[in-house]
Amino acid sequence: MNWSIHHVSLLAHDLDAAAHFFGTLIGLGVAEATDARTRFIGQGGRGLRLHRPDAALARSGAALLGPIGARYVALEVASLDAVVARLDQAGLAYAPALPGEFAQPAIYTLDPALNLLLLLQAGGAAPSAPPPWHIHHVNLQAEKVREAVAFYTGVIGVKEGRWRSAAKRGDFSIDPAELAVLTNADDNSGLHIIRPDAGFAYRNRFAHNPSIGGHPALCVPDVQAVKARLEAAGVLVSDAGVYAMAGMHQIYVLDPAANMIEVNQHV
Repeated sequence: MNWSIHHVSLLAHDLDAAAHFFGTLIGLGVAEATDARTRFIGQGGRGLRLHRPDAALARSGAALLGPIGARYVALEVASLDAVVARLDQAGLAYAPALPGEFAQPAIYTLDPALNLLLLLQAGGAAPSAPPPWHIHHVNLQAEKVREAVAFYTGVIGVKEGRWRSAAKRGDFSIDPAELAVLTNADDNSGLHIIRPDAGFAYRNRFAHNPSIGGHPALCVPDVQAVKARLEAAGVLVSDAGVYAMAGMHQIYVLDPAANMIEVNQHV
């Protein structure tokens, strides 16, 4: 495997509420406080980061920037130096992570759709034991899907795979110009690049639209138990069943900060 999803970072307005939602209702485990503004669920830096950023503004030239470091996907790559060389060759901007921010050398960059991306050099400590859950994929919104795919394949160095549809697929497009999967496997895991579809939820009779805004997908042993806990807590759930990916039961919810979250299970 020449790359993998290392962790996902999400904005959290209320760290206690986010820790309860992910740790207890979804059942991912204890959210450890890494600093006053951050909780983490996982092992060895791999997993889910929940972050409440400072309310600060910064100016870069004519642009006024707010806190953007709370929401990103982190990829571990075989050679960070090779990625940096390709970014330089393409004239694309990137910024090194702060000293001590991560255990491995790391940089931040933006993909063509302005999704924030963290890239880490592979070689960090592996989990002591396989966790009961994992990040199956991260869905990234891109108006120009093929432009984004060209960036990830040509600059980051990942491969495009083939979408494996459910036998009774829902009402959405799998045209590669509208939906692409970047993967090392044959189970649709990895990165999903999708063109936003305003009618997606309406056509599929969902309360949530997973094509808009991007989301992480957390794979758990028992998605029905997760659904029962969420609904008992009054959380609105869209139960999609096996509708998009072969052998994968999916549900969608919003977390306390209104981040779209997918929870799924191999069936």
